[in-house]
Amino acid sequence: MERTKLNQVVTSERFIMFSKALIEDDYYKKMKTESKLAYSLLRNRFNLSISNEWIDSKGDVYLYYPNEKLAEDLNVGKDKVIRIKRELHEYGLLEEERQGFNKPNRIYVGNLEVRKVTEKSLDISDTKVVAKCDFRKSQNANTGSRKTRLQEVANYDTNNTELSNTEFSNTETNSFDEDEVNNNNNNSKKFQQSFIAIGKIIQTNPELRSVVQSLIPDLLLNEPQQAEIVVRALDRGYHFLITELEKGNSVLTLQKQLQGEVAIKKLLLNTGFKQVNHMRDHLIDINQYGNYFASGLENRLKIAVTTRQSVSGF
Repeated sequence: MERTKLNQVVTSERFIMFSKALIEDDYYKKMKTESKLAYSLLRNRFNLSISNEWIDSKGDVYLYYPNEKLAEDLNVGKDKVIRIKRELHEYGLLEEERQGFNKPNRIYVGNLEVRKVTEKSLDISDTKVVAKCDFRKSQNANTGSRKTRLQEVANYDTNNTELSNTEFSNTETNSFDEDEVNNNNNNSKKFQQSFIAIGKIIQTNPELRSVVQSLIPDLLLNEPQQAEIVVRALDRGYHFLITELEKGNSVLTLQKQLQGEVAIKKLLLNTGFKQVNHMRDHLIDINQYGNYFASGLENRLKIAVTTRQSVSGF
């Protein structure tokens, strides 16, 4: 299984996020309800991991969740918890590492692999809950490990959904007037252009790939034009931070000393999360998502490089 990285951890709110893939994807439908809930509870503890810096040398985030506590939260017995963990392991969603005598096991939570995308799962009403969905994975035939492949957005076909296979009757087809059909075609072309533009930006600046995957996985599918604005803003933000570091910015220099080469990417991701969370409470018009994010990110980054509070941001 692929363990969850630090840059994939999503800031949580005071409720448990339950991935729709656990319900809609054919592979995970067979999983027991208690196991699905347990998986959601485990992911919900990532903020605690970040606060305690439970991140290994590879950048994988781990957590501690004693069986007694999990049994209490699920309202089941300890034997049931063991069976639940076994099922999660079988689905590639959980690994435990022993830490020695009288030490709790480290728990690594795996990412969901979305194998099937349906019209329902692309519901635009879910767009506001960005950065909360799990990331698309593909199997790398050479290494046997799952790798994220965001570069494929450039080749994404907006018509390649189950909807395109629907057979309309003549009456239904005639219900679309010519203007509506032309409008749909224009939107499809614009979507494809945005996907291609995003793919080119990621190819030019590969450091953005994991940042984009963490922040806007749903937006990429539902609102690619808005996603393009966000990706361009992230690209500008990344180069702004690099330039400031090269100028000898004391805040960024210290952060790099503490966190290493990934310091810039971590700061960009952390700042992006803050802006996304702010937008959940204040953004109303999805058509303004990109511009709202871009202006907010720019302001936050300028503040981040002038205050030492950013050093403890992650």
